[in-house]
Amino acid sequence: MKTTEQPTLQAFHMKGIKHINPSDALEALTNGEAVMIDVRELNEVKLESFPLDRVLNHPMSVIAERLPYIAKDQNIIVACHSGVRSVKVANLLIQHGYQSVASLDGGLLAWKAKGLPLTNQSSPAGCACKSSPSKNIDELSLSSAPRKNSPVNLDFKSVRRI
Repeated sequence: MKTTEQPTLQAFHMKGIKHINPSDALEALTNGEAVMIDVRELNEVKLESFPLDRVLNHPMSVIAERLPYIAKDQNIIVACHSGVRSVKVANLLIQHGYQSVASLDGGLLAWKAKGLPLTNQSSPAGCACKSSPSKNIDELSLSSAPRKNSPVNLDFKSVRRI
């Protein structure tokens, strides 16, 4: 996994935290070299998500409780919206003995700017609260059936470790 000591796509940095640019992160994920932990909150993930199999959502608000469910013997890329939360969580993981951790440089914003794969669930016209009367609530909500490469609201304990 190619990492750097300093970020190039964001200003926020903490000493000792490695960074990985979005293109290298995608390569590491698709080659099975790493897993990504998306630390954004569930409401953020429902709007936009990384459509890859090796991406797990452990929001920053509960990451400390979920550390026992995150294997230490793997390369971990931590991602958030802009790179600030991911740097903080990467620091937390390192303090808890995780050896190979990198923050996604520039976060989801940089990922999008490079045109990398992204699932966007938001409607182009804005929120659904002013939708036409012909649509009912069921048509506007996300399907409860799991879809490949889509975020699903699962109990994280039932998800297999990767």
